[in-house]
Amino acid sequence: MSEPITAVLVRAAELTAKGLPYKAIDLLRPVLAVNPRHAQAWCELAAALLDVDQPDPALSAAKRALVLDGDHSWAQRLAALALSELGRHREAVVSARECVRRKPGDWRCLVVLADVLAAAPDGRREAVAVAREATRLAPEQARTFQVLGDAALRVGDWDTAEHAYRTSLRLDPENEDVRANLATAWRKRGGKPTASPAHESLTKAHALLWSALTRLAALLAAGDLLLLLAGMPKPTPALAYLAAGLVGACAVTVLTVLFRARRGTRRALLAVPLHRPKVALAGVAFTASTTILVVWTAGLFLGATTMQPLVLSWIFAVLGGAVVVLSGNHR
Repeated sequence: MSEPITAVLVRAAELTAKGLPYKAIDLLRPVLAVNPRHAQAWCELAAALLDVDQPDPALSAAKRALVLDGDHSWAQRLAALALSELGRHREAVVSARECVRRKPGDWRCLVVLADVLAAAPDGRREAVAVAREATRLAPEQARTFQVLGDAALRVGDWDTAEHAYRTSLRLDPENEDVRANLATAWRKRGGKPTASPAHESLTKAHALLWSALTRLAALLAAGDLLLLLAGMPKPTPALAYLAAGLVGACAVTVLTVLFRARRGTRRALLAVPLHRPKVALAGVAFTASTTILVVWTAGLFLGATTMQPLVLSWIFAVLGGAVVVLSGNHR
């Protein structure tokens, strides 16, 4: 029975993420009627209910999850958000603080605490400090900077708000809410937008390149390793076709970036490594890895039987992958 429930929960989470919370609610209610002691299902239902502006039933669902075995920090976060939506700010802050107490290193708990503090008139200053801590714990998460910008906006700290929103947009260039709030920060400050079209193109090019680098990391590290295992102790000519397939997949990944980029963004692609050292470092590693792989593949077709170049290609792929993984999303 656990597998069908798990599949339903995954589907419900996907529906909520796609902006279809009503469908998620319709999917979850029958599951909970049969399995009323499934804490994660109650949390998924509470999250979907919050998305459709139904904080009262969302709070009830979160409370059901709190008395069951499961991730109580998630239930506390949902309860805090529901209480805040209901105008019960003091209770919301208590619930959010309990979440932070349970998981002090979880940036999501800090984000919720900052969110509910910002909604309470006497908690806005603390909200900025809490949001700053969230950005320190998760500098790769756009949401942490968005909440910091929102909190700073409420206390009139326009410079902090602008910097936070800019960082959030760099991590998630598609977030239109953040873009609108950034414009508000500019307007409140009495200044003018400083983001030029060139800056916008650079941000979009950066996002495209980082997405490609993430895929290349998986392709090259895993592909080279599989080729190493398949070629032991001595590679055969048939292995050359597998290696050529890996080279082709890498080429498609790079060409996809050029295909998706618009004219202005294409020009900005060349400038990204100059402004983003981590992109340049990962790009050099993957270029070296792919070049060695191409040479080794050509050698196999010509009758070579050495595996040493493939080992070197894999090492470069792992180094580039380490830069991508340690840097986080769009950094």
